[in-house]
Amino acid sequence: MAKLLKKGSFNRDERVLCPLQDLCSGCQHLDLTYGAQCDFKKDQLLQLFTEFSLPYLGSIQVLSAGPAFLRDRLDFSLEEGRLGLYRKDRREILDIPGCSQLSPVLQSWLSEFRKIQWPFQKGSIRLRIGPQGQKGVWLDFANIDIKTLLDEKTILHNLQKEALVEIGQRRKVPVWTGSEFKLRDPEMHVWFQTWMNERPVDLFCQVASFTQPSLRANKIICDVINGWIQSFPRSRLIEFGSGIGNLTLPALAAAESLTACEIDALSLEGLQKTLESLPEDLQVLRQKIEIHRGDFQKKLTQDFSQFDGVLVNPPRSGLMNFLSPLEELPANKRPPFFIYMSCFPESMAKDVVRLKECGYDLEEVYIVDQFPQTSHYEVLALLQRK
Repeated sequence: MAKLLKKGSFNRDERVLCPLQDLCSGCQHLDLTYGAQCDFKKDQLLQLFTEFSLPYLGSIQVLSAGPAFLRDRLDFSLEEGRLGLYRKDRREILDIPGCSQLSPVLQSWLSEFRKIQWPFQKGSIRLRIGPQGQKGVWLDFANIDIKTLLDEKTILHNLQKEALVEIGQRRKVPVWTGSEFKLRDPEMHVWFQTWMNERPVDLFCQVASFTQPSLRANKIICDVINGWIQSFPRSRLIEFGSGIGNLTLPALAAAESLTACEIDALSLEGLQKTLESLPEDLQVLRQKIEIHRGDFQKKLTQDFSQFDGVLVNPPRSGLMNFLSPLEELPANKRPPFFIYMSCFPESMAKDVVRLKECGYDLEEVYIVDQFPQTSHYEVLALLQRK
């Protein structure tokens, strides 16, 4: 399925060196070997299960794409000419010229980008590398600074020679009219990639859209999801938090049908364009999916008894009232399996307590370590109804 981190897979004694280790707040575990980092995350998750009285007799396996150079998306802050993350010793941005978290192509893009001399003091910046190596940048600045940038012209002209540029919370795209820059509506392009078995599928979204941070690590996530759903043939699925379709497409590859639920309109616009742009031999998938938009943390109108499985990837706050209709069903009407993906294990544990009360047991648990050197990790859990 995916490469397991066990003795022999990687050098457990490997350390990632960083000259900013004592100053940068971005990484918390540079003092540990990579093997020790993974053991720490497993122990932390098991301890969390114990605290929430969640019995799990299996082993937690760590799946990894490597100890460094994974990220294809970067979020830095700009402060008085410094571009980076907050310092450990004071509330001030530390200038970071290079980072071992970044893929080589993203590091190259950061090095180019750092040459810009900004005419203002503060803002947030996202750099992104797409699956075909294309460059993107999202400039999230105050309105007055955006006007300064539009009026200055030269920076935007030079940036657009290298990358697709998005500006502000509304993710507008600057367009040169011949005499000035105007901002037009957001655009959808291929900025990420999911997997259906061994087949890559392009995902349409924006530079500013939420995606997983690493194209390489995402392949591992897709393989696990697809493998689990294949073990429940011809399943009817409901998905909470479909986003741009990163888990939707791997699930569709093995499912009979899928109902996708998502609150963010722009994410669903990207998913719709992805479905419309599928290769001809995959167009049949469009007949297997139904898309619903709404705040499903507050209220879900779908009947869980119509589904064989549930696939969720919620925000940090967890599932909330999404689970209420499930709890109201008789035990024998609840879907046989439940797949939960989360980068916030505490809210996941709270939801799994509720699922336990609904008769679900933890069957398999993986950690996908797409945030090496940090305390963060992704959890994939398969639960089955007793």
